[in-house]
Amino acid sequence: MRHLAFSQAIGLLAAAAISSVTAAGLPVRIVDWNIRYATSSPVSNEKPWWDLLCSFSKSRCRQPHVIAQIQSIVDGAEGAAPGAASIVALQEALQNQVDDINKGLSGGTGTWDRIGHGRDDGYHAGEYNPIFYRTDQLRLVHEEMKWLSTTPDMPSLSWGAGSRRVVVVGVFEHVATSHRFIHANTHLDNVSPQARAEGIKVAVQVVQAVREKYPGLGVTLTGDFNSVSGAAGDGDAFQTLVGLGYLTEVADSGAQKIGGITTTWTDFNTDGISRIDFVWLGPNRENLTTAQRWEIIDNNVDGMKISDHRATYADVTFN
Repeated sequence: MRHLAFSQAIGLLAAAAISSVTAAGLPVRIVDWNIRYATSSPVSNEKPWWDLLCSFSKSRCRQPHVIAQIQSIVDGAEGAAPGAASIVALQEALQNQVDDINKGLSGGTGTWDRIGHGRDDGYHAGEYNPIFYRTDQLRLVHEEMKWLSTTPDMPSLSWGAGSRRVVVVGVFEHVATSHRFIHANTHLDNVSPQARAEGIKVAVQVVQAVREKYPGLGVTLTGDFNSVSGAAGDGDAFQTLVGLGYLTEVADSGAQKIGGITTTWTDFNTDGISRIDFVWLGPNRENLTTAQRWEIIDNNVDGMKISDHRATYADVTFN
């Protein structure tokens, strides 16, 4: 009888937690990070992603520290908003890095999967913009990957871009409450301002097309924009997205800024150059997505820059 009473109490507590999440909307921690691809030719002060000597000294390589920092950020979501789910959106990850991170996260809290493929061929070649999600929290409903070009359905580049670039879009459903939302992740070109400005237009068009299939859902978008938030020229893609009037960047949303770090791109030799990595939410004027807080996380771990970018997270609620 005591066992039955205990089980009933646990069930009531779980039901109350689900009811609380539903009443307040669905809290999700959105993480964005360019983790730096696993280059075979590291630049000055850059440690390798992994090599054989890393088995003897983790201070030699970036991989375990990147995984640990992602896990730490994700674990913090529960403390900020009990019952929160997590999305981890990355840029520059190669296939071996995607596999390492998926394995590493699944060895920690929950089980993980991801969407997104290599941008060079749509399979395994080139960099990924993967979106990782906990499968015990979220169910994948729909996924797409499109190229930021005039021919988005095939591997391609346009407008003088230096590389093929993609946007990855997922529709996710909260397992416990069936609450759905859309998340998109991109990495804009580093060579051509026109490719950045036109590319973000394509990314928004892809998101809007997905939302036509799944209407009424809140939207978040993350990415390395290779573009600051300043005036046209330096802020080409950022200002283009602002001008579309569809999404609002978290720093302009009224959310609380935590900590004093203001830059996301550091390279491996400075304490910070500029902020070019962003979290956007919307659609504007529909009151479907609100942000409570956001933070930029230091990429210096025991004197090692674990990437040439810093991670950003935003705690948002899908209403």
